[in-house]
Amino acid sequence: MILKNASVFVDGKFLPADITVSDGRFETIDSKAAGKAASGKQTDDEIIDLSDKLIIPGFIELHSHGCIGYDFTTSAPEELEKMCEFYSENGITSILATTMTIGYDTYKRAMLNIKEACENNTKGSRIIGINMEGPFLGAAKKGAHDTRYLLSINEQKYEELNDLSGDRVRLIDLDPDLPGAIPFIEKYSKKKVISLAHTACDYETAVTAIKAGASHVTHLFNAMNGLHHRAPGIIGAVSDYPVNAEIICDGIHIHPSVMRLVFKAFPEKLILISDSMSAAGLEDGSYELGGQKVFVKDGKATLKDGTIAGSTTTIYKAFKKCIEIGIPVEQAVLSATLYPAKAIHAEEEIGSIAAGKRADFIIMDKAYNIEKVYSGGKLLVSH
Repeated sequence: MILKNASVFVDGKFLPADITVSDGRFETIDSKAAGKAASGKQTDDEIIDLSDKLIIPGFIELHSHGCIGYDFTTSAPEELEKMCEFYSENGITSILATTMTIGYDTYKRAMLNIKEACENNTKGSRIIGINMEGPFLGAAKKGAHDTRYLLSINEQKYEELNDLSGDRVRLIDLDPDLPGAIPFIEKYSKKKVISLAHTACDYETAVTAIKAGASHVTHLFNAMNGLHHRAPGIIGAVSDYPVNAEIICDGIHIHPSVMRLVFKAFPEKLILISDSMSAAGLEDGSYELGGQKVFVKDGKATLKDGTIAGSTTTIYKAFKKCIEIGIPVEQAVLSATLYPAKAIHAEEEIGSIAAGKRADFIIMDKAYNIEKVYSGGKLLVSH
């Protein structure tokens, strides 16, 4: 397959280029050939003229709990596949199935269900691993996580859950203030990505955790202490140290002014996530997250007491929100593609358009509306 005459996002910018896709991978990206007629063996390939179109890498979602009425923690494998179809319709080609603090037996079933979905999934986005958010979180900043099911750091339980998933856990969220957190980080950060999450920890503790091996921060600004000029907390640590930071750009979790500020301060560290729950893609109403009732009004999801409970957005909406509030489109693309790939050490396979990488990409019009989504060179979605 040859994609001709598009504006292609390569090396952090849009360039006119022709792309050749073969055996599910990008074979060539040729800016010099753009606008020229195909020749040689290329005449045997399918040629698609994409004049006035944009091509960007497929979106990568590292943190989504659910959508269209389903949830990674409580839904059956066939329902997870329906979720993956929804994600692909919104440009996501790779996703970490994100679990939620819940009763331990339910958590174990979730790991088995995600494992089965990974082994049998044939439609929509690829589940490329698990983001294990909970149960090792702090009660002081629990957010929408149910206090009844929060656990102390427990290597045995973590090992059991990971084994049930078929060793698919790629990202572990935890509160570094919990007893045993630092030794846990030192041990498991050698093979897994450790994220600082749902914590009231101070700057010094965050730095200790980062030096122990933590390399990620869960939804920056949310479920943590704010930035204070004498108590910089995790936010200050993100500024000072080489860690990645998720950010929810839905216009609800973080004010646009703060979004613009951090994109100026450390843009190369920011990763767009949705943190979506089962109401994503559906109308306002009552839903459930981690066994708790969630109420959605005007797209805002909250518990009965008003605590924000995830979001109803998508990476695609977050991408467009970034552009709307003044973030450069190139930065928005990187934060939804290459940076999340790097965060989970998958950048050699996905996250950018380069020869040899998996052919996951989105075709958009000049207004950034999704027209087609490809995964491994195969058409998933055509709007």
